[in-house]
Amino acid sequence: MFCPNCGEKLESLNQKFCSSCGSEIQSTPTPEAPITPQPIAVKPQVPSPASSVPVYDSKTIKAGRIGPQSRLGFSFALVAIAFFIAGLIFGGTLILRILMPVYIYPYLPGGPGLWIIAFILHIIGFVFGIISRVTSSKAGKDEPDNGLQKVGSVFGVFGIILNLIPLVLIPIMIAVANRPYYDPFM
Repeated sequence: MFCPNCGEKLESLNQKFCSSCGSEIQSTPTPEAPITPQPIAVKPQVPSPASSVPVYDSKTIKAGRIGPQSRLGFSFALVAIAFFIAGLIFGGTLILRILMPVYIYPYLPGGPGLWIIAFILHIIGFVFGIISRVTSSKAGKDEPDNGLQKVGSVFGVFGIILNLIPLVLIPIMIAVANRPYYDPFM
């Protein structure tokens, strides 16, 4: 019995589908006809076309000059890092006063009031880090691909992280510093 579509010989009489082409086989078996040898025509083999995957929504890379949004994003990132350093200086003076004896550096200002100033500086730095990140992402969409946009984006993330850590630690330090001293041995 042979497949009516491709002519391939079927393996069994009860077969419902052709193993070569997959077409459905009718249930009535056909008598096998004697095979007469036919001359085989040699066809030149054509290479099969390579399977290709279509590309959708491919992003075109625009090469060009640095745009204003890239510069702005980088500038905001530097300002965020500068506010982190300023907040670190204001927040660190109390720690330096605790660590250094009074006779080494007696005029060092101190108190939790400086931590509040440092907290405000870190909030401002955190906001500038977010603005830098938003501006850098807009620059990535609207402007040609450039290194300053990428550096501004990375520095913006650094500004966000560096200013976020003291925003968590300063309230804890203020709460610990304002706690009355408790001595269990008195």
